[in-house]
Amino acid sequence: MSKPYILLKVIVLSAWLLPASVLTCLGQQPSIGQYPPFTKWYQNPLGISPVSLHTGNGLYIPALAATAILIFTRKDSTIRNRISFYNDLGISYGYYASKTTVYQNNIGILYKVRKYMSIGAEISAVHVKDEINNTWGSGIRPFVRFYPIHNESFKLFFQSGAGLILFAENFPKPSGFFGDYREGTRLNGSPKYGIGADIKINKRLAAQLSIWHIHFSNGDHPSDDRNPGHDSNGFSVALLYQKP
Repeated sequence: MSKPYILLKVIVLSAWLLPASVLTCLGQQPSIGQYPPFTKWYQNPLGISPVSLHTGNGLYIPALAATAILIFTRKDSTIRNRISFYNDLGISYGYYASKTTVYQNNIGILYKVRKYMSIGAEISAVHVKDEINNTWGSGIRPFVRFYPIHNESFKLFFQSGAGLILFAENFPKPSGFFGDYREGTRLNGSPKYGIGADIKINKRLAAQLSIWHIHFSNGDHPSDDRNPGHDSNGFSVALLYQKP
């Protein structure tokens, strides 16, 4: 692999990582080995500091891994039909504050760069609802997907990414949870990570079943006084189409 080619990869992927690194630097993080407040380990397993995949690290860490793989492993010329599209419907349930229910529809694209790894992006339409909040949002989220099992008929994957979402109204609204009357903002970061499985239906179609951890917050921008945040866990079903 030529040095100019390696340099080009580093430049392109560094530009892709910049938004996530900014999100990661914003806001206060728990001490090493701790989970976020009001969070049990099984509610946000990879939220433990310093991993914190519910922050901008949700894109930053897997993208660093993807960068290393692309630089230090050979391109697989045997891969065919690298591009796939999907439509995903999901629901997740908040576990603190107003315990908001989040309904999501994600339309995305996957590009397979190795048999065991894809990079992708999705456009999201989101509805958040509880006794206080009831609004819509739309956003975009780049991500990396790793396949520890990648058979032709069945694939098991881990996915992590982070993007931005804009709500029609400020979210979350003050909940009064443990005396917290902070109000969120319209623009939030939207980290998301989870595991899932692709099950082949035919030559072009596959069904996808996944479970996710979802987070919305503004990374303490403009300040901690405007960042109550939201965390939820849920599942989704999707249909994937593999481009010929």
